[in-house]
Amino acid sequence: MRKLLALISVLGLTVLMISCDKGIEPLEVVGPSAFSGKVTFEGQWPEGIKRTHVVVFKEEIKSVGDFFLPNLSFVVDSIPYGTKEFTYNSLEKPFSTIFKFAPGTYKYVVVAQSKTPVLTFNRADWTVVGVYCESGNQANPKTMIVNPGKTTTDVNITVDFQNPPPQPPM
Repeated sequence: MRKLLALISVLGLTVLMISCDKGIEPLEVVGPSAFSGKVTFEGQWPEGIKRTHVVVFKEEIKSVGDFFLPNLSFVVDSIPYGTKEFTYNSLEKPFSTIFKFAPGTYKYVVVAQSKTPVLTFNRADWTVVGVYCESGNQANPKTMIVNPGKTTTDVNITVDFQNPPPQPPM
């Protein structure tokens, strides 16, 4: 019986020591997570545009129900009307502090435009004009992966006003 208790005690202490890892040592602090890139505009901007933003969604918009606040992860500050090239970094150009960008996987990163003067969450108010994609195929969005404490670079999007991408459902 004593041997069994001693064995259980040794096993218990071993498990405890292994699971504690670094004991009471403070957790490693990592810097902020971010993404950056460039938006290139080709062709003539449409008339009446009031807002243009890089918008990040966790999931692709496959139905009107996917266009809702919990799926919306981040909005880059407004891109001025008529811009030909816009370089951005999510740390430097957030639209609002209400969007707290976190590391993760984002399946739909787009440039969207609206003719409304204020930001709305009504899908019908927005037109997708560019999609972060692989090999220029805007029908096939590329997943953006942002690791903790890292900046994902080259999240580049080309907006070709003469050749718009497929639109999400309205």
